[in-house]
Amino acid sequence: MMIVIFLVIGVILSTIASFVFGIPWLMPIFGAAVPYPILFLHVRRQQYKSAFYWMLLWGVLQSIAIIVATTIAPQTAAKNILRGQSYTTEMLHWIRTGEGSEGSLSLFLPEHLLEYGIFCILCIVTLSSVALIFGTWMLNYMSFYVAELVKVSAKPWLAAILGWYPWSILRIIGFIATGVALAALGLNLVTRIRGEVPKSPFPKTYMLIGIGFVIADIVVKAVLAPIWQKLLLSALG
Repeated sequence: MMIVIFLVIGVILSTIASFVFGIPWLMPIFGAAVPYPILFLHVRRQQYKSAFYWMLLWGVLQSIAIIVATTIAPQTAAKNILRGQSYTTEMLHWIRTGEGSEGSLSLFLPEHLLEYGIFCILCIVTLSSVALIFGTWMLNYMSFYVAELVKVSAKPWLAAILGWYPWSILRIIGFIATGVALAALGLNLVTRIRGEVPKSPFPKTYMLIGIGFVIADIVVKAVLAPIWQKLLLSALG
């Protein structure tokens, strides 16, 4: 229960602080600083399941906080959330015209693989700390888009339901599982560099879950994106 309270208060305060300071690159750092101690401590104790579920909860709370903050102060959010406006413009163009990388496997696949590759490298090298900042940045601009989509839609209730794409949710789960697994791998590498034998085995299960969900993200996006675009268009009006 204490962790839940910590995450809720931490997410609220980090979001408020980000808006008050008004420095865009600080926002993902503030956001990632909230859950990272929990992630690190649970991974170090080999409590991978707990680390995974706490990070999932944080992801939900962080998204809600950004959506609410964007709804209350849209201009401040637009200034502070990196790529928020450009991503929203890109998505709205795709919804209205069907044009863009979102509905094209040949266009979005290289981008997805590159981002996942960068995320994995950052996880190993920085024990998932910088990777979490990278992930928070992506989560923030997607949440900003959801808030903006709801605001401009003729059917806001439908836009709220459809705004978070199912493939994006799969992707977030995949990144979190990967982050847990590769943080453990990074800790093992640090132990070996110190000339010691790692006490904990590499959590292959979570790495496989991560890769599986990232693959599912690609497959589901390729199949559902054209259908989702038409549904979103009806919500947009």
